[in-house]
Amino acid sequence: MSQQNNKSYLLIGHVTRDIMPNGEFTHGGTVTYGSVIAKKLKWNPVVVTAAGSDFRPLPFLVDIDWHIIPSPDTTTFRNTYDEDGNRQQVIGPIARPLNADDVPVAYLSAPIVHLCPLNEEVSTSMPSRFEKSLIVTTPQGWMRQWDEQGRVSRKEWRDAGELLPNVSASIISIEDIEGNWSIAEQWAVMAQVLIVTQGAEGCTIFNSGQRFQVPPRPAQPIDPTGAGDVFATAFAIRLKETGNLWEAARFANVTASMAIERNGPEGAPSRIEVENYLSDNPVEEMV
Repeated sequence: MSQQNNKSYLLIGHVTRDIMPNGEFTHGGTVTYGSVIAKKLKWNPVVVTAAGSDFRPLPFLVDIDWHIIPSPDTTTFRNTYDEDGNRQQVIGPIARPLNADDVPVAYLSAPIVHLCPLNEEVSTSMPSRFEKSLIVTTPQGWMRQWDEQGRVSRKEWRDAGELLPNVSASIISIEDIEGNWSIAEQWAVMAQVLIVTQGAEGCTIFNSGQRFQVPPRPAQPIDPTGAGDVFATAFAIRLKETGNLWEAARFANVTASMAIERNGPEGAPSRIEVENYLSDNPVEEMV
């Protein structure tokens, strides 16, 4: 295990075993997509997760710093489709939860911490462990519930008021709130920064009572899986580097749009690709 350094990007959440329609599986989860982006952007990903003994990192992530807490199972997702093409997500089995004490002391001063819950596995007390870090979260996992058969559905995020004030920025998608902007507006009052990603429409930033739109980069999607995770990681890194919300969101929009034009997490763009596009396509800051 390596020590954290001034470019450590700490991700906390479950890695997943994603079963595909053909019965094969791949590994996913925010910690996977976030690690790829952090690595491509020349940061050093560190993952705190829980998984079964059968878990093996994807080949292009074997060289990052994994802290894997032993669990009877690896969290597993299966996507099924009805005759109308509607997707139903099924979860199970599920790895053990992650608590604040699971984070090694060496990582408590990581410059960036990304809380990545998928199934309520990350404790909402986690931010209290990090006194000097930029903390971002993609809170979709606190907005999921499932029945006895593991069928996943959305639920009200009851702990939003406990968590939002204690993290530097929270990133949700317009799908997370089912297009209901009044929910985002309620959360924005509690949050330091709240960002709503909107796919082809870019994203909206809520900060200190202000609300402003950041334009997208036009894309031809091939594989949209993990787009929100890509956005969040790129945003956190650029915000840490520049301190500028609008610039960080524009950088993240471009990074995510490039990632969805390629297959799989390994298709994430390099930093130079993103920077070249931004240099060639300047957009005036709209705040």
